[in-house]
Amino acid sequence: RYLHCKRTQRQPAPPSLNLEVIMTEEKGPKLPGIILPPLPTTKRGYSVQISGSKNNQIAYCNGRFVFLRSLDSPDVTVFTKHLQKVNAATISPNGNWVASGDEEGQVYVWSIDRPDITKNEVKACRKVNAICWSFDSKRVCAVGDGNPNRGKVFPWDSSNSCGKVDGHTSEIIACDWNGKRPFRLATSGEDMVVATYDNIPVKFNKEFEGEDHTRYCNAVKYSPDSTMLATAGADSKIFIYDGKKPDEPIKKMASKKKGHHGSAIYCLEWSPDGKMFATGSADKTVKIWTVDDKKVIKNFAAGEGQHELFQVGIVWLEKHLLSVCLDGSLIFWDFESEKPIKKLCGHSAQITDIGLLNGVLYSVGQASKLTEWDLKTGEGSWFEGNGHDGKRITALGVLPSGSLATVGLDDSLKISDCKTKKFGDAIAVGGYPGGLVAGHKSDLVVALVDQGKLTVVVDGKVTHTEDVDYKPVCAALSPDDSELCVGDEKAKAHFYKVSDGKLSESSFQSNATHLGEIRACDFSSDGRYIATAGQKKKIHIMKVGGDGKPLNSFGWEYHQAAITSMAFSPDSKMLATGSMDESVILWKDLDTFRYSS
Repeated sequence: RYLHCKRTQRQPAPPSLNLEVIMTEEKGPKLPGIILPPLPTTKRGYSVQISGSKNNQIAYCNGRFVFLRSLDSPDVTVFTKHLQKVNAATISPNGNWVASGDEEGQVYVWSIDRPDITKNEVKACRKVNAICWSFDSKRVCAVGDGNPNRGKVFPWDSSNSCGKVDGHTSEIIACDWNGKRPFRLATSGEDMVVATYDNIPVKFNKEFEGEDHTRYCNAVKYSPDSTMLATAGADSKIFIYDGKKPDEPIKKMASKKKGHHGSAIYCLEWSPDGKMFATGSADKTVKIWTVDDKKVIKNFAAGEGQHELFQVGIVWLEKHLLSVCLDGSLIFWDFESEKPIKKLCGHSAQITDIGLLNGVLYSVGQASKLTEWDLKTGEGSWFEGNGHDGKRITALGVLPSGSLATVGLDDSLKISDCKTKKFGDAIAVGGYPGGLVAGHKSDLVVALVDQGKLTVVVDGKVTHTEDVDYKPVCAALSPDDSELCVGDEKAKAHFYKVSDGKLSESSFQSNATHLGEIRACDFSSDGRYIATAGQKKKIHIMKVGGDGKPLNSFGWEYHQAAITSMAFSPDSKMLATGSMDESVILWKDLDTFRYSS
């Protein structure tokens, strides 16, 4: 299932949008044992489309992938056929299919049970922003931007048109279908217009603006019984219209003085029984409204003072009420206490490094978050604190004492305690640290500073700074922490002796020939070998203390793109390499070093 038999012209995936924990045995690699999914991609000022099903599954997008995540188990399904960034994904009412659309206007209809089976592929418009299904799961509406078509309605199993989606002069950002016959469809756009369409083929029926929404209408939703149509917008207003004839609002639910107090409303979702609905807003709250008396009966507060806590998406199922924050985290709410039951954390952008400590996986990424993963449930939680002043964390190292070392774009290194799950104090390293390497026997950390420095930190204190005439890219410490290998951007590996927290040049020299910068290196677990790999895909293995000549004389070259990471197995019998070609290769022949391995 995961073999790539043919390379195609497509956008490369970010290095790690999701984590795969791969189980291996002597006979060869298996399929991933656990997939640790990313969080939904969000954008400030816009809602995020997240869909739920009667089977307690949610579907959302990140990059060019769609993730189908169970709320009752660690099961995760990934759809990978989109070639561009995916903006919308919705589960069909019967729970069997998913429709997803991307930046190029391409819509796929695929099976929940078999994501490798694509039922339909349709070019809907120039760009897809939102997707909805008809109540009978037989028709799909995809809307967004384009000229002349800003949307398309089509059968789930063909590309035939089921009418025109017009009535807007700007991008369409939301759509919804009613829940019974006769068919009715509603859309809203950046032109602040809400449009409705009747029957199949759909036909434009009515548009209304003026005294209604004065800013973007971010959400349009029919009630489950189709008697009401609710809209919510960035003007903090909520309107309820008659589901059959939406000429004028029959209820005005919110204003600047009532409800979300002037904050933009990004999302709206009806309760399964249709008696209430929930709204999420920039005031960092989710509010539950009753339709009859137009009052807020529940107020779920995500926190104070952080724009990352804007509530931009809601899913309301029979057993779960959850919301999406602007930082991508998913909060499950307890309806009675109005408190979070749990919060699912992770990464919504590139993962820069990972580490394993006592069976627990840790990861860092672009959003200055340090995540701890439970490999049994597949759920993640964040360390407390501001990270590296909200800036990207570039590398992570696991220390023997049970602490974690991180470096980031705030030009500092931090030692964080895994027990308290709080970031430690900042240690200045003298420039921008592009990476680090942590000791195996002691709490030794060497920070690789782009300005030509190797900063040594022992037990939380800077003990030595080595000025070098190159830019360090990667590094590795020997198992006894006595030797350091550093790869640079000019295809050269440098070796140092480590003693009492200080560095001195080693007599060992590498004779391996690399073209381009060295991006990965590692010592074998028994200390016998040092491996280096570079931008030009070749892997060289040398004997530590030898003549520096590669044991695999011509270098192993099988990856189709630059190698970015490598690691020896604990028994030193295998070497794993990861590459930008989206593959991991296990090299077994570390005795004869034949190319055929």
